[in-house]
Amino acid sequence: MAFFFAVIISYFRANARRQSELLKAMIETQEKERNRIAIDMHDELGPLLSAVKLQVGGLRNSVKESSAEVLSDTQQMLDEAIQQIRQIIRDLVPKNIDQKGLAGVLQDLKTYVETFTPIKVELEIQRLNERFSVPSEINIYRIVHEILNNSIKHSGAEKIKIQLVSENDHLNLLVDDNGKGFDLQKSSDGSGLKNIETRVKMSQGEYRLETSAQGGTRYFITFEKKYLQ
Repeated sequence: MAFFFAVIISYFRANARRQSELLKAMIETQEKERNRIAIDMHDELGPLLSAVKLQVGGLRNSVKESSAEVLSDTQQMLDEAIQQIRQIIRDLVPKNIDQKGLAGVLQDLKTYVETFTPIKVELEIQRLNERFSVPSEINIYRIVHEILNNSIKHSGAEKIKIQLVSENDHLNLLVDDNGKGFDLQKSSDGSGLKNIETRVKMSQGEYRLETSAQGGTRYFITFEKKYLQ
């Protein structure tokens, strides 16, 4: 009987390792593809749109007034398209995370959200004196980014608090908003929540979500540091 239980335990452990490896490979593939797309957009599409904008600007002085207004509107749309490309590139790849570290890119994310949305972000980082592997730091950044996206799109929050606390063997993440909340049973199949859960599992983390239709959403996430090296 003891041998039977040992075989079962061994099977489940091996299966858990395989699932973890598959998740890690999937996320790594996604990151490589994100980098490739970001580079292509930065090196090819961005300069192309900038060149078109310059040409449109040059034509404004050599056409009739009515046509000049159309060109002016076109130039404004190109400005918006260029800004959107910059935003997409920023979403695809956290800038200089290998140099800035997790604290640095989270500060950049806070600044970005406060610049382009009416939401106030309170960022509190405690005792984070060490660095983790770049893939782990990118993964945690993605988790925070996904949570912020969910809050910005759906919660109607005015304030979001991000707290990252380094303890002896654990890294704890709390993200809390004052939005309208939601019914977790009805939203459990959402891709945003699944992405968060998948990324937490990839780093062997533990994840808990508290929310209700009465208001507010809180994400509690804990990582063991040994899995972030």
